[in-house]
Amino acid sequence: MCNLFFGLFTSSICLAQGFYLNSNSSYNFSLASIPVSANYSPSKTESVHGSFGKGFDLGIGGGYGFSKNIAAEINFTYLMGGKIDFQDSYDPNTPPNKETLKGRMYRLIPTIKISTGEKIKPYAKVGLILGLGTKLIDESLRYNYMWSETTNRIEETTEFNGGLSLGFKGNLGADFSLNDKLGLFAELNFVSQAWAPKNATVTKYLVNGEDKLSSMDLRDKETEFVESYDPNATIEPYQTNKSLKLFLPFSSWGINIGLKFTFGKKE
Repeated sequence: MCNLFFGLFTSSICLAQGFYLNSNSSYNFSLASIPVSANYSPSKTESVHGSFGKGFDLGIGGGYGFSKNIAAEINFTYLMGGKIDFQDSYDPNTPPNKETLKGRMYRLIPTIKISTGEKIKPYAKVGLILGLGTKLIDESLRYNYMWSETTNRIEETTEFNGGLSLGFKGNLGADFSLNDKLGLFAELNFVSQAWAPKNATVTKYLVNGEDKLSSMDLRDKETEFVESYDPNATIEPYQTNKSLKLFLPFSSWGINIGLKFTFGKKE
């Protein structure tokens, strides 16, 4: 799946010589997607791919220009991940089972920017990404057809949490000066990032509209992701379930364009 990263708007304000602030709003599409699940039907089974790095990305940041050609920036963004949907319509006795996955992540992004030129200034940026407070939300609606010819409607939400995420970001672009105060920029962005959650918790469990979460055993509500575990060990109802650590993709690439407002000395 291709991944396009389109910046909706970015502004920069120079506070003093060498310093500036910026704000940005962008949209990401998938890159380096993996098979997440599949769509099932009586006539066809197809793989569903995706990266949880797609979606809206809102942020603020600032930087310092050491010279007209070299600057250091640091940005803080919030990724509101888009949905990855799939369904199982194989059973003719029930409506389709549906499931949706979506990611959330705070990102701290320090970068170095190197530019050249005057009125048109090509530049390259490279930096690290530190993912904080990452969350994957898994929402499902499924139907359980009973031998008594009754169908239970089950709504479940599971949240995957915990763990830091390190990644890399690269940008190739150009600043276009319209006048001393106003400019435009356009850039090609690449994000390479993955995340391994530490635990998963069922936060919603309804059966035919009735809340059954409090009656669930702990081993059915909470899972801890580990490097290894004993598959022969008995998990008691009051214990947390164990599962192998998994890495989820949050990568993206695309085009970012915006406006730049400068107050102070001409760059």
